[in-house]
Formats: sequence, structure tokens, C-alpha cells
Amino acid sequence: MKGLKKLFLGIMMLLMGAVAFGAEMDLSKVTLKDVNGKSYTFGKDGKPTYVKLWASWCPICLSGLEDIDNLSKEKKDFEVVTVVSPGLVGEKKAEDFKKWYKSLGYKNIKVLLDEKGEVSKMLNVRVYPTSAVVATDGKVQKVIPGHLEKAGIKKLFTSKMNDSHIMKDDKMMMNDKGMKDNMMKDDKMMNDKHMMKDDKMSMEKKTTM
Repeated sequence: MKGLKKLFLGIMMLLMGAVAFGAEMDLSKVTLKDVNGKSYTFGKDGKPTYVKLWASWCPICLSGLEDIDNLSKEKKDFEVVTVVSPGLVGEKKAEDFKKWYKSLGYKNIKVLLDEKGEVSKMLNVRVYPTSAVVATDGKVQKVIPGHLEKAGIKKLFTSKMNDSHIMKDDKMMMNDKGMKDNMMKDDKMMNDKHMMKDDKMSMEKKTTM
């Protein structure tokens, strides 16, 4: 009963305290410490980042930690971090959370402690888990409420890469089209020039006759 009350309180606080995010969400200005006391700044490593916001009281969040642990150790083109808010929205206090988390035995997950709730407020988090895609400059590109499997997380970044290739291909096609248009234009000019020359020669021939 106590656990349900805590869960309900946490959800209510999230809903009541949610702040509408602005047109641009910039996490590069946010620096947090992880469970080992190391500072972390979003976008500092020059890679796009997958961010998972979660809570220790959220069953579906806990069920997804193994996926996050496995994904974190894989070689990939993006970084993976997670964020919790100790002392807020029903979460354990910082020291209690650290002790509890370390007892789970995950070795690869980067867990950041957002004790002021800065990230949650900026992203307007209303439910746990929530995912976010952060660009290399630390600006948030996408916020996705709810659980994502490992394959779904990878797809977020694969799709982005595909979009980039499509844009590149479109640009190449436009360049090719431009070259073809110029070639056609040059051919037309050459043909017109030859026609004018032929007409001039014909007129001169008639005059001499």
C-alpha cells in the first residue's frame, strides 16, 4: 500500500510540475554527476546521445536496464546515458539510490543524478521511462514518452543517418541535373551558332550569284 501511494504521488508530481518546453531545448548547459561522482556535460564528446529518464520505482524502467547495459557496451555511433532525479517525484535520496543501484550489478550504464530536476523540466517529462535524442551540440531533437526496446533505440539513430544519406543523394542528383541542364544549354548554343553560320554562308552565296 505504501509503495502504491509513493508511485501515485510521484506520477501526480510529474503531471503537476511539468513545464512546457520551449522551441529549443539545450542540454549543453547542463552538467550532472554520475553515481561515481564524475561530472558529465551533454554534447561534450561530439557524438549524438540517447538519453533515458527513469525511476527506481518504475517496473518497466527496471525491466529495460539489461537492454541499456548491453547497448552501452556495444560499439556504435552514439552515446548512451540515463538520468534519475534523487529526492524528487518519489525517487530515493541520492545516497540511498547509489547504494541501491550498485547492488543491481550493472557495469556499463552511465547513470546521471539530476537532483534539481533540470533535465526533467526542460524535456517536460510526464511519464517514466522517457527517451530523448540529443544532437552533437547538446540540443534535444526528439522526446519519446514510454519504453523503447534496444532495436527501437538503434533505429532512432539509423533513421537519422539514412535521412542524412538521402539529403546527400538528393543534392548529388540536383548537381547532376544542373550539369545536364548546362550541357543541354551548351549544345543548344552550339547548334544555334552553327545554324546562324550556315544561314550566313547561304546568304553570301546567293549574293555572289
